[in-house]
Amino acid sequence: MTDPQPPALPTAVVDRPRRFRVPLVWIIPLVAALIGLFLAVRSYYEQGPVITIQFDTGTGLEPGKTRIKYRDVDVGQITAVALAEDGGHVLATAQLARQAARLLVDDTRFWVVSARVSGGSVSGLDTLLAGAHVGMDVGKSAEPRRSFVALREAPVVSFDVPGRSFSLEADNLGSIGVGTPVFYRRIQAGQVTGYKLDEQGKHLDIQVFVQAPYDRFVTANSRFWNASGVDVKLSAEGVQVNTESATSILTGGLAFQTPDGDADEPVPKDHVFRLFRNRDEALKQPNINAHTYLLRFHESVRGLSVGAAVDFRGIQVGEVTAIHPAFHARSADLELLVEVAIFPNRLQARTAQGGAPYAGKDYRDKDFRAFIDRLIASGMRAQLRNGNLVTGQLYVALDFFPAAGAGRADWAQNPPQLPTQRGSLEELQTTLLRVVERIDKLPLDAIGKDTQKAIASLGRTLDEVEALVKRLDGLANGDVRDTIIEARGAIADTRKLLSSDAPLQQDLRASLQELSRAAQALRHLADSLDRHPEALLRGKPEDKP
Repeated sequence: MTDPQPPALPTAVVDRPRRFRVPLVWIIPLVAALIGLFLAVRSYYEQGPVITIQFDTGTGLEPGKTRIKYRDVDVGQITAVALAEDGGHVLATAQLARQAARLLVDDTRFWVVSARVSGGSVSGLDTLLAGAHVGMDVGKSAEPRRSFVALREAPVVSFDVPGRSFSLEADNLGSIGVGTPVFYRRIQAGQVTGYKLDEQGKHLDIQVFVQAPYDRFVTANSRFWNASGVDVKLSAEGVQVNTESATSILTGGLAFQTPDGDADEPVPKDHVFRLFRNRDEALKQPNINAHTYLLRFHESVRGLSVGAAVDFRGIQVGEVTAIHPAFHARSADLELLVEVAIFPNRLQARTAQGGAPYAGKDYRDKDFRAFIDRLIASGMRAQLRNGNLVTGQLYVALDFFPAAGAGRADWAQNPPQLPTQRGSLEELQTTLLRVVERIDKLPLDAIGKDTQKAIASLGRTLDEVEALVKRLDGLANGDVRDTIIEARGAIADTRKLLSSDAPLQQDLRASLQELSRAAQALRHLADSLDRHPEALLRGKPEDKP
């Protein structure tokens, strides 16, 4: 028996290594990582610039909450708030959207928006519920910027509002403030954007913004004036009340207008104008050729103010420019000097050929001086007159007084001095004082005593006549008796008339008392008119406690 053959040995087969396979359990984390990477890249790509804003305080600024808005659209967020090293302000770091990068230019402005009441407007009421946010106004510069200083308050006018800015020079601020409206023919055309004192401290520079299309009406001859409150004027036409609007009464206002006949081209922005006190002063006819004269008065100028009219028979030919006293130590006399500006072109006739002959002359012209001297020789004088008895306002009147004494112009002075005439009210007071003085000189007491003596003497004479009649009564009868009876009756009636309680004596005493009271009243009237000339119309003023 043969042994069986062993089985053949197995052939070795090379087993190649398999490719790497990700387990199914790692698919979800891998997908999440890819999504996260995508979001990170996208966030980095869409991330905008980081800027710093300097604020005075940190009021309303909360990191991670306070939004930055432009036209009520979120464009960024405050990410950090820190106190500056010097402790004088707060530095806020903000992250803006990528689309907002082009908005960050040199004159871009930031401010904290909160509820605010300014003048007649209320803004930021939505912040009472949503909280404060940072407002943004994009400038017009082309230079990029990443560090800004925030405004203390919201700007009145945005950069994107069409219009132009102008500057006004004013003596004082009055009731004007930021946001005060500017009117054109009673239409609100702009606002006051700011004000500051000039470097010398002599006047205020007020910045105003006039919106389009009203800015094209601002020309070189435009006049701005203060239209705050109510302007009440009492004239021969009655009481005139002028105001721009109810807002200007409460919060103040400015107004502008171009005088009729002036059609200049619009001026560039930042042009400087003068701010007048009221509309009448602003629209007053300009006069370049003005002659200054000096008037010397010895009477009171109470009620006369700078700007008062100089009138020639109803036509205003000038105005008062200055009032100051002049004291003479040697004579102990105090005079009042009034400087007036006369505009000769206002005396020029529109229909005359060649106009007024001396409209363009000055003091150095001999013919012009001779012309003025002829007017003065004809009686032309300057006189103070009441323009309004209610307010006591005075004006200077140039008129002819044929009965005036000799006078002449003093051309040696600078400015020349013209002769004056006492005012009409002053003359009335002088006349009343003369009447009172004459009444005071009457010996009223002596006249009363003499009258009493005459009455007593007449009484004694009547007694003697009565005694004589009694004697004749005993001797006569018939017709003589009747005559004596009638004479006795007449004597009795005469005695009644001369008795102390008789109406004759009472009327005489009353007449003397009335005459004395009339003299006292005239004296009191003259004193009252001297102190209060307006009492002729308004009556006696109330005594103040």
